[in-house]
Amino acid sequence: MNSLKMRNLSYKYPSAVEPIFNAINLDFDKGWSCITGINGSGKSTLLKLISKELKSEKGMILGNSLVVYCTQNTEFPPKELDEFMMTYTKEAYKLRDLLHVKDEWLGVWDVLSHGERKRLQLAVALSSNSDVLMVDEPTNHLDEYSQSIVLQALQSYKGVGILVSHDRSLLDALSEHTIMLKSGEVHKYRSKFSIAQEAYNMTLSHKKKILTDQEDELKKIRRVVQVQKEKVSLAKKRFSKKGVGKQDSSLKEKINGAILTGKDKNDGQMLQRTLTKQRQLSENMGRLAKEYATGIKFEGQIDKHNFPISLEKSSIELYESKELHFPRLSVDVGEKVGISGENGAGKSSFIEYFKEKIAFEHYFLYIAQEITNREAEELFQEVSELDAQMKGELFTLIQRLGSDAKALLSSTTPSPGETRKLLIAQGLLKQPSLIILDEPTNHMDLESIEMLESALKEYGGALLFITHDKTFLENLSTKQWLFHKSKDSFNSVEEVL
Repeated sequence: MNSLKMRNLSYKYPSAVEPIFNAINLDFDKGWSCITGINGSGKSTLLKLISKELKSEKGMILGNSLVVYCTQNTEFPPKELDEFMMTYTKEAYKLRDLLHVKDEWLGVWDVLSHGERKRLQLAVALSSNSDVLMVDEPTNHLDEYSQSIVLQALQSYKGVGILVSHDRSLLDALSEHTIMLKSGEVHKYRSKFSIAQEAYNMTLSHKKKILTDQEDELKKIRRVVQVQKEKVSLAKKRFSKKGVGKQDSSLKEKINGAILTGKDKNDGQMLQRTLTKQRQLSENMGRLAKEYATGIKFEGQIDKHNFPISLEKSSIELYESKELHFPRLSVDVGEKVGISGENGAGKSSFIEYFKEKIAFEHYFLYIAQEITNREAEELFQEVSELDAQMKGELFTLIQRLGSDAKALLSSTTPSPGETRKLLIAQGLLKQPSLIILDEPTNHMDLESIEMLESALKEYGGALLFITHDKTFLENLSTKQWLFHKSKDSFNSVEEVL
């Protein structure tokens, strides 16, 4: 099987008003194709339709008889994990070696880092000999070294590969075709992501010019509407028989003659045509404007009396009898501390220790690198109980992170990226003085990452964030804590100003 085809495919979620896909046609050839778009644009939905987890309302998918879907969630181990780890064929050994999978990982899923889980998840997926392999955010949680391992493993796949990712380096290194989901439209490019992005930006510039021209035209139409409304109002008065005396038959005949010849209809019909044009133009502008979102603005005062926050020189225990040693570390108001290092170096364990040790009286926001299904359900329940004013403010924040808030809350299966935006927005409503984010760009689309990055630059409190995204790290951090993983029992932390 050398291709996957979609023909006139349509799908609408039961709770949604409009379909997320309407009669789309796509071809996926042998090799890797990438799918990009904002959270909620339908990337994961498209993968679920291909894998038959969802059933399309109209249209068909051809070539999806043997499909493996490697999801972005690493909460639970793959069903075939035990079988894969107990298989001793040449191919199985090659995959375990390629992805640096250790024998001792069997049966200890809960204590593995998310990066280790992802490599194991991919190894199981690649062992399936599928016709179509779909991977959703495969480099989430992975350090630079692990990312190179994953790229090499995915390049070894010989079937129809479909990649969803926000990792620009991976997109360019792996994919030969790009599909962009933008504002309900599907854009197809026979090129890698960066070239497709340039082509799309040229289209977007053209759309911006159209939007500006249409704004000018709409202003003119509004003035015309006002003039025509005044004409219609005068016509109504002119053709009204109210106030005409019963005996004034001559005037009544003149009015009747004007009505019969249609003189009273001309201004009204012209007004209706103009109003129709105005409505159509406004709707078109609305569709274009969806592609332009504004960033988050932080308002309110930052409580500074808890700063600086300091940790004295110490060490903490990690798994596998390892320890993490770190020097005296501190963070002051306005500082943005970027934390990076290899998987398993102790970054998330350190953050847990940091949270326990700091005596922070004012509210601080912490968001873990993964959100469980139970936590997501509790989050949506909390949001549903907010009053109208708070919910409105929340909707605004989500909108400024590049998602349709109402669509998000009405969705029965929100993506992890959308859930993360909701969690960030809910936390920001409380105006925290300290924000701690563990892998904040995981699951988020490129546009939203840029919006979040811009917003956090303007944030006046203290920020600690763990990331493997080099661009995000360099653009945002005012200083860095580098975590070093050693071959002996002691990992370490180095502060770089």
